[in-house]
Amino acid sequence: MKSITDGRSTRWQKHRDERRRELLRAVRLVVDEHGDELSMDQISEYSGTTKSVLYRYFTDRAGLQAAMGEWAMGLIVRSLDDAAAASVREDGSVRDDDSPTGHEALAAMIRAFVNLAGESPNIYRFCDTAVNRFAPEETGGFFNSIATLLAERLGIDGERARLWSAGAIGFVRAATETWLSNPDSPEEFTTTITDWLWASLPEQRGEEL
Repeated sequence: MKSITDGRSTRWQKHRDERRRELLRAVRLVVDEHGDELSMDQISEYSGTTKSVLYRYFTDRAGLQAAMGEWAMGLIVRSLDDAAAASVREDGSVRDDDSPTGHEALAAMIRAFVNLAGESPNIYRFCDTAVNRFAPEETGGFFNSIATLLAERLGIDGERARLWSAGAIGFVRAATETWLSNPDSPEEFTTTITDWLWASLPEQRGEEL
């Protein structure tokens, strides 16, 4: 039987988690409206939240960016999971044309990335400026996390996979930044860069590329 103290601790943690989600939602709205270069003072002012509360939940601006990056990663993961689910027939078998770890997974990841950038460019750039983008000695960070997830979902590993994944995300990031200057036809843009990256995929997956 759980003690009263354990029950209170659990309720308190749930309260903290919910409060953190509420704060992050408020910050997303502020960044979306006012821009990605806001200081913590400005974020505090526009969100109606004291700086002490923001620091308590996110430590500093880098922590807030990291939390935003985790939220964005959640969108990308859900898009990948949706693509995987769409590749499964009602009887549970996988379609023969494209496995959920293939071309569709790559397209789903890029589509989620492009949609985030196109619909909320300020939020995208706020995540973009998070620390440790591709530092090989570091773990985490928005782009490191995407690169790692990309290699996992495509079923590639080893040094070439690590280099390809980092380069692929760098390519998508640079191409998307250019596309944002005139963000027309997001699906066409997604298809184009997906095809380019698919053609460059390392021949490690036992498939004819």
